[in-house]
Amino acid sequence: MLRRCVPLALAALFSLAAAAPAVEIKNLRPCYHPVFLSAARTSDKLLLGDILFLTYDIDGLKVDSKTKKASFIVVEEIFDFSAKPVMDPKQTPNEVFLHLGGTRMPGHYEIQMGRNQKPGKYIVRITVKDRNNNDAKTNQKSETYQFELLPPTFGIAGVIAPAIGYTGLSYATEFVLIDMKLDDKKKPDVEVTMRVLDEGGKPVADPVISTLPRDLPAESNLEQENLVAMRFPFFLNRPGRFTIDIQAKDNNAKKESRLSYPLTVLDVSSK
Repeated sequence: MLRRCVPLALAALFSLAAAAPAVEIKNLRPCYHPVFLSAARTSDKLLLGDILFLTYDIDGLKVDSKTKKASFIVVEEIFDFSAKPVMDPKQTPNEVFLHLGGTRMPGHYEIQMGRNQKPGKYIVRITVKDRNNNDAKTNQKSETYQFELLPPTFGIAGVIAPAIGYTGLSYATEFVLIDMKLDDKKKPDVEVTMRVLDEGGKPVADPVISTLPRDLPAESNLEQENLVAMRFPFFLNRPGRFTIDIQAKDNNAKKESRLSYPLTVLDVSSK
C-alpha cells in the first residue's frame, strides 16, 4: 500500500486592481524534502519504501474583493501507467491571505512508497481549481510527474537533504538503507562513507565512515524489516559551496548506492 503524507498547498494572489489571469502551476520539481530549500532529486527512480517529494508554485489566483482571500482546491491523484488510479483522489480546500504581497506562493506534495507496492511506472497529477474565478477556461490547471518504482534492491531512500545552511548551525543528512543482503548469520555487511567536498571536488575533512552490523541500533531486526535509518550530522563552521557525497556498499550483495548533492553555506552576518 502507498501511505499518504499530509499535503500542503498555498496560492499566489494578484492585487485587487488586476484582472484575474489563468491559474498556473510552475516549477514542479522532485526534491529531498517538502520545503523549497531542499536539494533537488536528480533521478525519477524510487525504491520500495522511498518517499517522493514534489514542490511547485501556484500563480494567477483571483482574490475575492470581500474576503481579500484566494479560495482554491488542490486535487492530488496517482495512477499506474495503464491510467488506473492507485488510490482515491485527495482534495484539499485552501483559503489564504498573501501577507507579503506579490503573486506567488509554494505548494508541495509527498507520498511514501509502500514496501509491498507493485514495482512499475506511475504518474502523479496535481490540479489546482480557483474557486474565485468563474471562467472555466482559466480557473483550473493540472501538471503531472512520472516516476518508476524499482523492484526490491539495495539502496539509499527516504533522503532528507536541505541544500542551504547557515554558519554557526548544525546540519545533518538523513536517509534509510533498504534491502541489505544478510549473511548466514542474518547479519549485513555494509559500509557507508560520507564526504564533504569543496567546489573543486576535493575533500575538506576526513570522511565519516559507518559500518553495519557494528553501528546497527540495538532494536534492529532486519529479518522482520530490512531497513536502517542513518544520520550524518556536522557543524557548519564556514560559508562556501560544497558537495555532500555519500557512498553505501553492500559487500554481501556486491552492490553500491550513491547520493550526491550540492550544499551552499551562507554567512548572513557578513556585510
